[in-house]
Amino acid sequence: MKKAFILLTVGICFGVLLSLVGVEMVEHTSGIEFCSMCHSMKGVAEAYENDVHGGNNKNGVKAKCTACHLPHDNVFIYVSAKAYTGAKDVLGELFWADTFDWKGNLKNREHFVYSNGCQTCHDLDKMKYDIPKAFLAHKDFKMGKVKNCVQCHEHVGHKNIKAHL
Repeated sequence: MKKAFILLTVGICFGVLLSLVGVEMVEHTSGIEFCSMCHSMKGVAEAYENDVHGGNNKNGVKAKCTACHLPHDNVFIYVSAKAYTGAKDVLGELFWADTFDWKGNLKNREHFVYSNGCQTCHDLDKMKYDIPKAFLAHKDFKMGKVKNCVQCHEHVGHKNIKAHL
């Protein structure tokens, strides 16, 4: 009985430690400092830093890369997408970053920018009262006619991105 209690305690401590390390790792690899370490992301990072979402705003608030580029449906989907995207990005950096058509890939932005990330900061229901014109401009999104924010906000998050690629 005493041995089982010790094993259970050690297992719980190990699980908590592993969880904390995992959370710290996810957090550490979510921002521009980490994401721009690869040479292929230098231009993307410059465009981000010139954008309001990159801190070029009156309050200096910055959105992390993962705020836009990972789905926020639930923790499992978020972590799975982060692992998949991370592995894909590392392989891409090693094997095809120099031949990749960055400008041409902008047309696929709906596949790597997630609206539920936008909605963590931009509340359309609150916007109805605070900024009525903005709410009216977003009614098609609210009604489901427009599926993704980047259908209308083509270069959000990276000001003048094409000039930096």
